[in-house]
This record gives sequence, structure tokens and C-alpha cells, in this order.
Amino acid sequence: MEQTFNYTFNGGEVTVVRPENPNGEWLWKTEFFTAFDKAEVDLLKLGYTRVYYKISDMYGCYKSVRLMHQFYLHIIKEFSLNEKCHLFGFSRGGLYAFNYAISHPETVKSIYLDAPVLDLKTWPRKNIWPKEFGEMLDSYNLDEQTLLTFNDNPVDNLAEFFAHKIPMLLVAGDADDVVPLPVNGQKVIDYCKEKGIELEYYVKNGCKHHPHSLEDDTTPIIKFIQRNS
Repeated sequence: MEQTFNYTFNGGEVTVVRPENPNGEWLWKTEFFTAFDKAEVDLLKLGYTRVYYKISDMYGCYKSVRLMHQFYLHIIKEFSLNEKCHLFGFSRGGLYAFNYAISHPETVKSIYLDAPVLDLKTWPRKNIWPKEFGEMLDSYNLDEQTLLTFNDNPVDNLAEFFAHKIPMLLVAGDADDVVPLPVNGQKVIDYCKEKGIELEYYVKNGCKHHPHSLEDDTTPIIKFIQRNS
């Protein structure tokens, strides 16, 4: 019988769903734990533990990465988990997942990014999300001018990321008007094509920001995780 654990760690809410027969492997979703989670539910049935650490509204900033690593050191011991996780970064969660992976590559087996934010200049946009825009600037100690020249976005660090040879799965919609594909996920696709780097990706024709994932058939996601377990 699966078990769910809820508690607080360093001020952040923790949710862990442990399967009936855990295999030690774990999925760390960085935001929106229960959103579009059919693949995670399917993997849970296969023995994968689901983990969430809620430190929202930090936009993957340097402090959030430090908090994530403190949590990582705690969670692998507390639940006897593998020393390497599978990161799931949906939307703004892509910032957390990418930035954590590039800072602590030794802790990551694979990364799955879904309609990810990979450039702070493209989301959150001030005219549409003023609250989030202000939070993001504060998190990174930026202002509107320094944001324009900020060069530590995931899209700026692709060479460093792929040097670590962390397998990546990327899923996005080509009609996404919230986190536009051309200036986010497509940058990864184009970089990998140019450099001859293996990347598994699915661009959903006509799909907007939602729905995330491949909910009609989660097989590609499940196979990607299993292949890299």
C-alpha cells in the first residue's frame, strides 16, 4: 500500500508519496506537484517514489538551489533513496530543475522539462504578471535594467549543462503563448542539433501552455525514466 508523508523542512512544505514496493528511484518534481501528473502516477506504480519540496516564488534563484540541496541531503537519508534523482521541471519549475542540475550534476540521473521557463526575460512578463515579475527581480537581486543584461539563465548555460551528460527529455507546445517555445525550449533543441547532442523531445502541434505532459500516452516519459534508471 502506498504511503503519503507531509511535513515541513526549512520552511518549505514537503510531500513524499512512497509506492507499495519502492525501488529506491525517485522523481523530484520542482513545481505543481499534482498538475498533469499521469506519468508520475504510472511510475509510482512501478516503484518510483514521488517527491515535492515547495519553495514557490523563488524562480530557481541561487538561494532556492541552496535550499534544494539541503533538502536533497535530508531526503535521500530520510527515505533511503538513490543518491541520484529524476528531476521534473514543469513551466517555472524548469528554472529550479535546470539550475539545480547544473549546480549539482552528481545528484541527477535525468531531467524532464515540460514547457519550461529557461529565460527570465521571457517569463514572467511585467505587463501580464506584475506580481511574479517583481518577485523574480527580488529573488535574483535584479532590476528592470539589469534583467536585460542578465546572462545566467538556463539558455545561457547550455554548454555547461550538456557537458555533464545528463539525459534530457523536453516536451512543449508550439502554440504556447505563456512560455513561448522559440525563446525557451526551442533554444535547447537548436543547440543540441547544432552540437550533435542527443536530446529526446516532443513538440506538440497546436498545443498551448496547457495541457502539460503527454497525458494521452505517457509511454515515452516512462521509457525515458526507466532507460535512465
